[in-house]
Amino acid sequence: MKLTIADIAKQAGVSKATVSRVLNRREDGVGDDTRARILKILADTGFQPSATARCLATGESRSIGLIIPDIANPFFALLVRGAEAVLNQEGYSLFLCNAGRSVAKESDYIRALIEKHVDGVILNSAGSALDTQVEALEAKGIPVVLLDRVIKRRESRFGVFVDNQHGAREAVMYLYSREDCDLLFLNGPAELSQSMERLAGVEEALHELGIPAQRLRVINSDFTPEGGYHAVSALLGLAGKGAPLPFNAIFAANDLMAIGAARALRQRNIRVPEDVELIGFDDIEFAAMLEPPLSTIAQPAQEMGASSAELLLRLIAGQKPRQKTLVMSPKLVLRGTTRPRPASATQQTPHTGAIQNG
Repeated sequence: MKLTIADIAKQAGVSKATVSRVLNRREDGVGDDTRARILKILADTGFQPSATARCLATGESRSIGLIIPDIANPFFALLVRGAEAVLNQEGYSLFLCNAGRSVAKESDYIRALIEKHVDGVILNSAGSALDTQVEALEAKGIPVVLLDRVIKRRESRFGVFVDNQHGAREAVMYLYSREDCDLLFLNGPAELSQSMERLAGVEEALHELGIPAQRLRVINSDFTPEGGYHAVSALLGLAGKGAPLPFNAIFAANDLMAIGAARALRQRNIRVPEDVELIGFDDIEFAAMLEPPLSTIAQPAQEMGASSAELLLRLIAGQKPRQKTLVMSPKLVLRGTTRPRPASATQQTPHTGAIQNG
């Protein structure tokens, strides 16, 4: 016979409401001795409450949906790790949904999470042009926090982001501090918010330095190692065997594309950083393990994930934070894929952030 909350309450000599407070980790209305007695009975009996019954009784599922665009990208795993730590500490379960870079699949997950009566959703969208997913959640009264990727009407939504434009500017300012730099900017899909913002940072640096447009080449790829590899291989192939390199520095809009680009260079015996310098974006764990270790723009990924969960829990609790969006600062981490610069060449400008040697 399956135990019920009523059975636990009878054994403990308390009301069902008191047992419910203990199960839901609510501090109010339960004394320490009573809580300890109930927890001992729960442990001794192996009682497992029905999630469906609890949802019907309290209107809460104690579950959160987190949608990411690509589970194969280690950067998103760092976001998940940060969010999960906060949610688990507060007694919430996490439904992790991998959209596989598909807006259609993302929409399917939104419908599934609504059917599961989740208490809130953290959305790292596969696209940036459509806001129907957020509207579907809002129509059901489900709080939603955007993470990492901006979608339409950002100013009216809650979200946690990184300053992509600033990060890209930092990378390009460093590379162009070498006077003979001819740069390839390996960007992501043109329609995504990160790609637009990082391109804006590149253009800002060029304008500020007065660099002519012919010293920059921009190629859009897909944020994967394969995308970075094929883009660089194709460009080197067009140059022809023995021809001068069409660039001597690469800034890749994420580390995975930078890893692919490094492979393409290595296959053609092009030395990094002697012949071509390379900077990525994200600072995934693999970045420091490459040979040579990858210079990159480091995002505070776990902190971003944790902050998105904290913001969502405040919304679930009925609070309305005055600051709707949190924008975090990235930093340039210099490792083995870039050459050292004289101190005079990298003097900080009023907009320049921290540079860390890793």
